[in-house]
Amino acid sequence: MTENEIIELIRAELPDARVRPDGEGCNFRIAVTSSAFVGKSLLQQHQILNRILKPALESGQLHAVTYDTRTPDN
Repeated sequence: MTENEIIELIRAELPDARVRPDGEGCNFRIAVTSSAFVGKSLLQQHQILNRILKPALESGQLHAVTYDTRTPDN
């Protein structure tokens, strides 16, 4: 999976998101800033991204993924 594909997947669900993936192949560290995370716990923020990326994770296109999530005011 490419960095651009990850950005497109996340932005399709979170249009205001700033997405910065770093990695290659199926291993990525993904930094996401979005207003959708306001008022959500870190776990809830990560669950949102897991839901968005679920098809890629289940298919093996993504394997090892870590998140750095933030709200626009952070």
